[in-house]
Amino acid sequence: MRKIEFEKTERNRTFQWFNTFSNSTYSMDVRMDVTKLLQHTKNTNESFFIDLLYIVINGLNSIDEMRMRLVDGNPIIYDDINPAFTVMTKANTFENVRYKNCKDFKEFYKISSKYINDAKNQKEISKERYNPENCYDEYYITCVPWVDFNRFTHPIPDDKSSQCIPRICWGKYTKNNNRYELSLNITVSHIFVDGYHLASAFNKIQELLDNVDEVLR
Repeated sequence: MRKIEFEKTERNRTFQWFNTFSNSTYSMDVRMDVTKLLQHTKNTNESFFIDLLYIVINGLNSIDEMRMRLVDGNPIIYDDINPAFTVMTKANTFENVRYKNCKDFKEFYKISSKYINDAKNQKEISKERYNPENCYDEYYITCVPWVDFNRFTHPIPDDKSSQCIPRICWGKYTKNNNRYELSLNITVSHIFVDGYHLASAFNKIQELLDNVDEVLR
């Protein structure tokens, strides 16, 4: 990671302005076409969740502003951001899972499968392993595959550093005119992410979804 010298950029005034807000977050919900992804997972017998997780992480990481954070009050940018997401256990409770991101899809799939299965089957999750403190190089991710929503909101803490961590949620995919779609929610802090950057992230994710056979190999 490296420090961002905003005072030397044209966006410094915007950064300073939104940094005064007690809550600078906002969100957008976009319908994403997952037709090709769904067909891919059926052909390969892969997990729809893990495949979409990989695509979302890579799409977000391609946008510089999505990798910016406040650490000890200083604006910094990470080279890569890791997944942190919820997993439903056999007891119908939820546990947080996080691990180092891997750009190689096959390795990412293997690691994700292991951590997800561990979380599903453990009666007690290690706090040190799954809930470390002050981890800003993450995306907070969840999904609600039981319902197709139009709008989603996340609980947002008072901590400004935490607010700068993008929060992501997607819902149940549904059929619409022979295409399959789902709602993808991304919540960000305006301290770093403007509407253009957020739109760029959605567009990049859709681009990856449209080329799954090349991306997921």
